[in-house]
Amino acid sequence: MSGILQQNRILIVDDDKRVRGLLRKYLEKEQFIVEEASLGWQALSKLHHDSYAMIILDWILPDIKGIEICQYLRTNLSIPVMFLTAKSEEGNRLEAFKAGADDFVMKPFSPREVVLRIKTMMARYNGLIKPAPKDHSASEVLISSILINPTSRRVTVEDEEIHMTPKEFDLLYHLATHAEIAFSRQDLLRIVWKVEHEEDLDYRTVDTHVKRLRDKLSEHVPNREDLIHTLWGFGYILRLPH
Repeated sequence: MSGILQQNRILIVDDDKRVRGLLRKYLEKEQFIVEEASLGWQALSKLHHDSYAMIILDWILPDIKGIEICQYLRTNLSIPVMFLTAKSEEGNRLEAFKAGADDFVMKPFSPREVVLRIKTMMARYNGLIKPAPKDHSASEVLISSILINPTSRRVTVEDEEIHMTPKEFDLLYHLATHAEIAFSRQDLLRIVWKVEHEEDLDYRTVDTHVKRLRDKLSEHVPNREDLIHTLWGFGYILRLPH
């Protein structure tokens, strides 16, 4: 890989010219530099010669599967990867995250929402999440003074444990490891609660758990009740402290 890293350069890989054009229009309004590829081999060639701050991938391309490009990226680069696809099955979403994708947006999409997701995702990659101390497991997450350990399933603030139910922990850990990325209530029910069928969805479950998390965190860390933000009519996002 060569080239100078461009903090605002984005590569869109999609064989639909209209999709590429729509995203380019909205991204360039936000001062991003946009490059396009309609084929997988074109994307790989660009990635070999230039550096990008992020890549947006279609799931199905005429020559190479988007999932294969994602796997290649995770072996060679550390940049955000967003899938933008008409594939809506839960299996596809889980496969994408397992391959190393950072976000998964279904078509048709709101270009404004995509731009927001891109901004927050890139902010996360630019070091706004503080790494855990070296004597902790690499899988731990440290946000402000809140340490989340997935091995012991403990949440502590300066060695004082915040007791949580299993789902409260799962929800917090998921939001913390995807900080600055917005999730709908439906997304959270499927990812955290493993709900597969639409008739089983109960958005109040998510709301109740978020409220409990806020209450527990605010008891131990001042002003941390605002860590998990509500996106009205959509879902939730964990904002990093400034």
